[in-house]
Amino acid sequence: MRILLVTNYRKDKQKSMIRFGNLLTKGSSNNNLKISEVYPQSITRKYLTGGKLKKWAGYIDKYILFQKKIKSVLTSGVHDLIHIIDHSNSVYLPIFSQITKAPKLITCHDLIAIRTAFGEFPNAPQTYRTGKHLQRWIYKSLVQADYHACDSLQTKQDLNRLVPGSELNSSVLHLGTETNVPTAEQQKEITDNLMFCPGKTNFLLHVGSSAWYKNRKAVFKAFRHSCEKFSSLDLKLILVGPKPEIEELDTDLSNWFRSHPKSLINLHNLSENSLSKLYKYAMALVCPSYVEGFGWPPLEAAVHGCPVITTRTGAISDLLGDYAHYVDADVQATINKAVIQTLESQDPKKSSISLPNHDDCRNGYYDLYNRLIKI
Repeated sequence: MRILLVTNYRKDKQKSMIRFGNLLTKGSSNNNLKISEVYPQSITRKYLTGGKLKKWAGYIDKYILFQKKIKSVLTSGVHDLIHIIDHSNSVYLPIFSQITKAPKLITCHDLIAIRTAFGEFPNAPQTYRTGKHLQRWIYKSLVQADYHACDSLQTKQDLNRLVPGSELNSSVLHLGTETNVPTAEQQKEITDNLMFCPGKTNFLLHVGSSAWYKNRKAVFKAFRHSCEKFSSLDLKLILVGPKPEIEELDTDLSNWFRSHPKSLINLHNLSENSLSKLYKYAMALVCPSYVEGFGWPPLEAAVHGCPVITTRTGAISDLLGDYAHYVDADVQATINKAVIQTLESQDPKKSSISLPNHDDCRNGYYDLYNRLIKI
């Protein structure tokens, strides 16, 4: 069976989507599947690299030039199924429908951007006109998929509410979460790259972007509160992601971090092994998101036995159950209390939890491919 996998534009640097694509292509030789991959190439973006020009060059690469590539790929070979691995690329569905009768599967990771453009989140920054047009285009194209695989029950519920008829052609397929065990040589490299020793440092951890729904301001407030209560711990906040943005810090927080410059350690582009070591030694992962699609960091932390302070969103509560300490993203006091309770615990480390791994995810998709092709 011949599967065409449509993956993401590399210049967008969506690491989780690249990882998901690699997960599906890896190991396909062990099945009755021949998987080929196609994705938008950086053509215009090579020549237009500054400011808004870079953004529009990306649009040209993805939404104009890649349409021609799709036609070329479809006319040069036969495919039994098309799988678009990211719902934000649903805009390719109409052209697939025009050229091939092969079933079209799309994976919906979350509908946060669509819901934001529709004004469903009062806390979110306003979506600009171009963004609203793009999200409406993505939304209107979703209906053309023959089947929708959703990362979480919440994503499926959002899809079924927004896309008429999707109740009958959608299901939940969780992504895989793995535990990385670094070799002795990798352990030394990790410590050198981190520039501090996780095993000898008391720290709270946050992994993620500065997007509004990550609610990092609540993390900063809870960290300051904990430092003031447990001054003897010499507590650090390890931020895996961008530095704090202006809109994430009020005057009091800015002044506090300015007067405690060594309390925040900001890390970028970590390897999976380095991140695993942070999960292993963190006193807690603090992740009070307003909304998530899947929610990888809390799940990754849990498989390493790291205490998790988070919200009931995405696949987090689907998979973690009672393992996590759940808080209300809108109530700072619940987040502060959860962090304090975790730090007060004499033995905060927990037994790791078993979750669906990469093989489980891959096999789930391969089974779905077989079912859709046989229909």
